[in-house]
Amino acid sequence: MSTALLATLLLAAVAVDLRSRRIPNTLVLAGLALALVSHASSIAWGRVPLAGSAWWAPLAGMGAGFSMLLPLYLLRATGAGDVKLMAMVGAFVGAPAVLTVTLYTLLAGGALSLAFMLGRGVAAQTLANVRSLLTDWALRATTGQGARLAPMQTTAARLPYAVAIALGTGAALLWPLGPLMTRTSS
Repeated sequence: MSTALLATLLLAAVAVDLRSRRIPNTLVLAGLALALVSHASSIAWGRVPLAGSAWWAPLAGMGAGFSMLLPLYLLRATGAGDVKLMAMVGAFVGAPAVLTVTLYTLLAGGALSLAFMLGRGVAAQTLANVRSLLTDWALRATTGQGARLAPMQTTAARLPYAVAIALGTGAALLWPLGPLMTRTSS
């Protein structure tokens, strides 16, 4: 049941993200509530929940999922909705498994970025933006101050990262990277 709920929520997030490049807070909040209810009902029925058997496992997973993408948000490499969506995924799968989800998500995101960049013909603008960001980071690392760059006037494209999160979650559930995700879902 948890896996089906998670898949449904991720498909909804993908559909909205593809259409509007946003992930609604209502979807994420509903997903968090469903993760908690699913976890509690699994325990009540004597099943091992997807997030783990501890009552606090969804909360730990939510925190871990949030913290996995927060650095990318702070670097302006992903949106806040993506961070919140990963927190929701973490609430379903638990803290240990969200590490695997994040790894697969980053791999899927890289592949999606390349496909998106080449398919839209924005490779030159993307590389210019990356060069600008790397220059700013290098200046901050060496001098403690950035180049005080103005916000980029031209962005290459906004990537619907819910697609990468959904693909990463599916891959982690299908091909766990160790004993962390060998539990069966309810």
